[in-house]
Amino acid sequence: MLEVQCATRLRLCKIQALMGFFFLLLFSGISYTNQSYLLASILFACSLSGTVIIYLLYRTTHIESAVHLLNINLFVLPLALLVTGGHEHTGMLWIYPLLAMNLFVNRFKTAVTLYGCFIIISSLLLFTPLSALLMVSYSFIESVRFEVTLFVLCIICLAVLHSKDRADEMIIQLHDEDLRKLAYYDALTGLPNRRNFRNNLTRLLKRADKEQKRVGLLYIDLDNFKQVNDNYGHEVGDDLLCRFSERLKEAVRPTDIVLNDKFDELARLGGDEFVVILNDINTPECAASVAERVLGIFKNGFETIESTHSVFASIGIAVFPEDAETPDELLHHADLAMYEAKQNGRNRYDFYTKSITQALRERRRIEEGLKVALELNLFSLLYMPLFKCSTLEIVGIEVLLRCPNLAVDAIGPDQFIPVAEKMGVIKEIDLWVIENSLSCFSDLQLIQGFDGRLCINISGVELHNEAFPGMVGALLEKYQVSPSSVELEITEAAFVQGDAQSVARLDQLKALGITLALDDFGTGHTAFAQLNNYPVDCLKIDASFVDDLFSEHAGRKKMVKIINNLGNLYDLRVVAEGVKTKRQLEYLQDIGCDWVQGYFLSCPLKHADLVDFIIKHKAEKNKTESDLVISKAAL
Repeated sequence: MLEVQCATRLRLCKIQALMGFFFLLLFSGISYTNQSYLLASILFACSLSGTVIIYLLYRTTHIESAVHLLNINLFVLPLALLVTGGHEHTGMLWIYPLLAMNLFVNRFKTAVTLYGCFIIISSLLLFTPLSALLMVSYSFIESVRFEVTLFVLCIICLAVLHSKDRADEMIIQLHDEDLRKLAYYDALTGLPNRRNFRNNLTRLLKRADKEQKRVGLLYIDLDNFKQVNDNYGHEVGDDLLCRFSERLKEAVRPTDIVLNDKFDELARLGGDEFVVILNDINTPECAASVAERVLGIFKNGFETIESTHSVFASIGIAVFPEDAETPDELLHHADLAMYEAKQNGRNRYDFYTKSITQALRERRRIEEGLKVALELNLFSLLYMPLFKCSTLEIVGIEVLLRCPNLAVDAIGPDQFIPVAEKMGVIKEIDLWVIENSLSCFSDLQLIQGFDGRLCINISGVELHNEAFPGMVGALLEKYQVSPSSVELEITEAAFVQGDAQSVARLDQLKALGITLALDDFGTGHTAFAQLNNYPVDCLKIDASFVDDLFSEHAGRKKMVKIINNLGNLYDLRVVAEGVKTKRQLEYLQDIGCDWVQGYFLSCPLKHADLVDFIIKHKAEKNKTESDLVISKAAL
């Protein structure tokens, strides 16, 4: 609005300066012709100053400097007309429009000052001995009429100017209020935005620190909100956010945390992230009760007029001063607790703990290590032989990924693979593993005549990667490896019941001719009855069950036998992982397990060591067979 005011004044000043320059130049010439040299000189001087005003307005846009100079001209010129009488004694008539123009290029207070000064000076010239300075004589009636007219004109002009200024001020206030709303409130929900929230949190923490009180912070993130935007459009998503904002207000209203009707203790930080400041709470449990009410909004999904959406909330809670000393730290810790809630199952709340920060540091260290490993190609592969349980013949090798620069800190695949999935680099790592293992396996087949199976672990992320089956097929063709010699292992946790996309991806992989194994079976949530819904060929009993075969957990031993029987029922090969003792091996042989692997039989080997192991194992097998033939011949 200030810009509009300045533009209006600038335009008015330009018009007055241009018109004044030409008219003053014209009348100065006329006055000079009529031998009114003083008036002609004043008019000419004013016209010259008009050129300076025009320059200031059109060249430098210094409107205030131009207005000051214009005010001087429009003040001096009426006085000159009053003193000289003007052309043919019409000077008084020209004074009125000149003063009116002077008023409207100024603000109200400046206009009052200028007009008041002119009335006082003109009164002194007309009604005091200073009238001797006048070059023309005015009758008393003319003088009174002039002053009265001048006063009335002053009142009218100033009233108009005052009304205009008041209107401008009101518009400016409304405009400033709109700007403030844009700057401090979210345009969609009307809740305070991040900047406003930051100011409110800083203010409340200062007061809480002074009064030795607690302040809680809830960090709320809506789960599955992106799916609503993707499936129903942004209009539906925006409507959901607005409805949630209103229900959030209702959820916190029963408490005394809200200080005013503007809900300054709530905020939308952006996207689907919201925060609630819990002012002056007695215990952390007070924050938990509010979080439970917020979760209650999503008890059966989130209902809107049109439908119910599978949207839920993950909430992180941090408390001042126990968890943080500064606003930024409190927000950061509540954010960390929110992500912890997401990882622990979503639609729940978690309190911030120091272990969360430690886990974050560990994750960042792993992320940096993975970036370095990808950039410098530091990954390596080890190979774990698989044995036929009954004869201990080598029937396959499992590929194990290692990251040496992380292994220095005792960080293994169980830790860095989940981080790689969250970083979005797991697809790149999977392809690296598949290509390098196929390359080595191809050499193993050609040179050593190895006819066993290559087992490769892949991430569950690949089950939603449309390009993955095609890339696997291309690599098999590139390295001339028969698909029937390759088995891909997917952890049981990667399967979600009813996930048609995952099943379709597995079917595509099966169509290539490769086999599929369900890894870590028994540790996840796959129901035994659901096994026939997954196109797998093999069940791998998790090492934790084998490890507890002869512990006090009798149920674990039964579970191993049940899984083995289940594999036989569904015509699936069963592989037992983690065999560490002869006793474990003998039990697995007794129940008829198909394949086994573990440190009792072989540790993970480098490629060169694997070749030596296979050669040695083959030689021992041949020697055993030869001895058997000799002994039979002797009989």
